[in-house]
Amino acid sequence: MLKPSAVRRRTPVQVMAVLLALLAGTIAGRCAAAQETAQVTAESTPEVVSITPLQAAVGEELKLVIEGKNFAPGVYVSFSTPAVHAASTQRKKDNQLEVQVLVGKQAQPGTITLYVSNTASPVAAVPFTIVLPSETPAQAPATSAATPAAPQPASQTAATPTPAAAPEVTRVDPPTAPRGGPIEVKITGKNFAKGAKVAFSNPGIRVLETQFNKDTELVARVQVAADAQPGETSLFVINPDEEEAEAKWVLSEEVKAAPSAGASAPASTPAPAQPAAPAAKTTAKAGSESLQFEVYGLADMMAILQTHNKAKGTLTLAAGQLRFEESGKEVFSAPASDVKEVEVNSFGGFNTGTFHVILKSGKTYHFMATSLRSADSQSIVDALKRALK
Repeated sequence: MLKPSAVRRRTPVQVMAVLLALLAGTIAGRCAAAQETAQVTAESTPEVVSITPLQAAVGEELKLVIEGKNFAPGVYVSFSTPAVHAASTQRKKDNQLEVQVLVGKQAQPGTITLYVSNTASPVAAVPFTIVLPSETPAQAPATSAATPAAPQPASQTAATPTPAAAPEVTRVDPPTAPRGGPIEVKITGKNFAKGAKVAFSNPGIRVLETQFNKDTELVARVQVAADAQPGETSLFVINPDEEEAEAKWVLSEEVKAAPSAGASAPASTPAPAQPAAPAAKTTAKAGSESLQFEVYGLADMMAILQTHNKAKGTLTLAAGQLRFEESGKEVFSAPASDVKEVEVNSFGGFNTGTFHVILKSGKTYHFMATSLRSADSQSIVDALKRALK
């Protein structure tokens, strides 16, 4: 035990100096981290430095670790063949991803392409290798000449399951679509299994969700990039047992927002002219350069929780002028050339369903479609971005 005289005491000045040094280091570290995070946006082009492992075997399920930079919230990974699926992508930080990958039994050995993309960025493409499974000793047969197998009862033999029938696609609706914007694709056929997935060979087409309605119908929610390669592409339906069917789908040269859900009326009943007809409450006037949308004006992107108190406003792009009016009063009006950015708001990789307009003056305005549907807000953004080009 130390004697009291042996204990060295720090003076108040020394204690203060240590505390200030620790505080300065903490602030500097946080500022550096904040600055690094702020530089990585949805528009940042991702870069891949390494992938571990560099290959996967046919039929294997594994975790990939991708090192690089500019991985923004919402970053996702895909492959050039639908036989290889990125089941999940986890962003550990802006320079590291963990990806759960499923390699189907029908995958072909060879080099494929792995794509990494932020939600509004160009795609980073790197090679990835698929190999045959390692040679393993054959499983010992259940029976041999020395030990004859016991005869199976007839009822047990009859109960042996038969392989599931492969899926077939007879129709894709719509058969073609423009680029840029979300769209719902209905696939009709037979032998669709619960848990079936839809994939495209075009890397510019991202499947957000596959909905199983019945064994003859699937609905895929699809996001098509504005710069996706137009033309014919392959659509695949893949059952959980890796049986798949292929059909052809076409992306047109046109670039525009996909129509919002419920905007079209049955063929036998012409769509009424009243502005309240579309479920999304968004209407486009005649002419690609004249647009009008019913939206809520928000103080910030988190004001979504307060929309029940707000009056509907009108966001209009006409005659080269972007204007927002609320309760009969003009909130702002700016030439199209003064619009710096129109984009959806994401928080931690989650689409909040709101979007913003940033003017070159630095002023920012937040909005949300009056339908409160994220897809409709996305459609408004896509339409404005196309018209403002």
